[in-house]
Amino acid sequence: MNKIKRTNQPSDLNTSSSFQLNLKNKKITVYHFNNLSSTMDLAKETAEKGCANLTVIVADRQTKGRGRLKRTWYSSEGGLYFTVILKPDIAPSLAYRFNFAASVSLNKILKKHYNISATLKWPNDILVNQKKICGMLSEMEGDSCKINYINIGIGINVNNNPTKLEPTAVSIKALIKKTVSRKKLLTLFLYEFEKTIENIDKNNPVLEWKKYNTTINKYVKIVTTKDVLTGKAVDVDETGTLILKGKDGSLKKVIYGDCFHHAN
Repeated sequence: MNKIKRTNQPSDLNTSSSFQLNLKNKKITVYHFNNLSSTMDLAKETAEKGCANLTVIVADRQTKGRGRLKRTWYSSEGGLYFTVILKPDIAPSLAYRFNFAASVSLNKILKKHYNISATLKWPNDILVNQKKICGMLSEMEGDSCKINYINIGIGINVNNNPTKLEPTAVSIKALIKKTVSRKKLLTLFLYEFEKTIENIDKNNPVLEWKKYNTTINKYVKIVTTKDVLTGKAVDVDETGTLILKGKDGSLKKVIYGDCFHHAN
């Protein structure tokens, strides 16, 4: 941690390098930085060195923030950029559930505390009127028998103006016309997320995610590292896999990729 240079810019999160939050069942540590290359990179290093479950890395700005398929995530001042480090004792085959749990949790917080009605785009973007307010990225380390860690990186447009670089994005501040405490938002999310994943081996969040999704019944383009697929999204199954119907009527299962909605 000492290798990271911190600035003296004020932050509504905390001016210290770390602080603790009391959740429902445990106290967690949040490591805060004014500037960081990537919260995901530092989270990987922190997880591999050994840290507690639900440790959080948060930054005011990222110089090398990234999204899915190594796309650039613009981390403008005023946004909330953080990675949650998870060390769950569940089967690796259930790891996908944490991504959907994170989307569902934040969606609930936006509605309950900020009166923002959002929708969820497969696999884990959050939209308001089809404009992106939040994106997520997850990385897992482990094998077929054990999960070493799952890191979920989350970028939320809070008080920043994302439209300068991303005209199809929107911020919480722009929607509710007032500045939002990022520390409060982070705390609310972590509290809700902890509750959602408490019995995640028994309760599948994909079922709730589908209630708020905006992808099913849309014509989509899916970009993966190997292919570009097009068709109509007809379902998302209980494993979080997108079911894509091609023009020839054939069905294809899509496990991962960047999803773009189209009119037809």
